[in-house]
Amino acid sequence: MRKYWKIVITVALLTSIVLIAISNEYPSPFVEMEVKGVRLDVFGQNPVVLLVDKEGKRALPIWIGILEANAIDKELKNMASSRPMTHDLLYSILLQARVKVKEIKIIDLRENTYYATLFLTIDKETIEVDARPSDAIVLALKSKTPILVSTKILNDQGIPLLQENATGERYGIRIQELTPALAPYFNFQGQKGVLVSEIIPKSPAEASEIKPGDIITEINHKGVGSVKEFEEICDALKEVKSISILLFRDEKFKEINLILRP
Repeated sequence: MRKYWKIVITVALLTSIVLIAISNEYPSPFVEMEVKGVRLDVFGQNPVVLLVDKEGKRALPIWIGILEANAIDKELKNMASSRPMTHDLLYSILLQARVKVKEIKIIDLRENTYYATLFLTIDKETIEVDARPSDAIVLALKSKTPILVSTKILNDQGIPLLQENATGERYGIRIQELTPALAPYFNFQGQKGVLVSEIIPKSPAEASEIKPGDIITEINHKGVGSVKEFEEICDALKEVKSISILLFRDEKFKEINLILRP
C-alpha cells in the first residue's frame, strides 16, 4: 500500500513539474487589465480609455467615442444617471433575463480598429457576442468582471511602465512613475510629475478632489518628478494638518488643499 502511494505522489509531482514547464514556455494568451481612467488625447482631443495590467508593467490606450467615454467615467466614479442611459438599459435587460457577464476579451486589432468579445452565461451555457471594446468595458465595470486583452496586442501596442520604484502611496494617494511614453496620453508636456493611479477608500485623499489620472507636479511648492521624491517629500511633512498639492488635469493646473487631520 505504501509503495502504491509513493507511485501516486511521484506521478503527481512529475505532472506538476511538466505543467509548470509548459505554462512557462507558453505564456497565457490574455492578460487581465484594469481601467485607469478616461482622458482626451493631446492631438485630436478625442477620448481615450487607458488600461493597465495588474502588475503595472504595461498600459494600453484605446480611442473611443464620447458617449462611451462618459459611460466609463461614470462607472469609475460610481455616478448614477437620472434616467437609464443605453448601457444602463442593456445591463438591466441582462439582469432581468438572468444573463451574467462572465468576462470580456479584446481579441484583435485590424486597420486601427480594436475588436472585443463578450462572454455571457445563460443557464450554465456560455455564449460569445461580438462587441466594441468601449461597450464591453462599460458592461465589465457594471458587472465587476475581468477585462482581458490579447497578449499579442499588449506586446505590440502596449506602453511599458517603469518597474523599479514604479509605485508608491501616501495619504491614500497611490501614484506611479509618469513615463515619457505615457505623458502624451494625459496631454502633459511638463518636465516633472507623477501619475495618480488610484485613490484609496476611507483615506484622507478620498474626500479631496484628486482623481485617478491626475498628474501631481508639486507638494507644498516642491517639485515632484518621481515616486521616490513623492515619498520623501510626504515623509518629511510630519505633524502637519494639511498640504498643498499642485496637479495637472484636463490641460490645466489646479491647486488642491489636502486635509490630513482636523
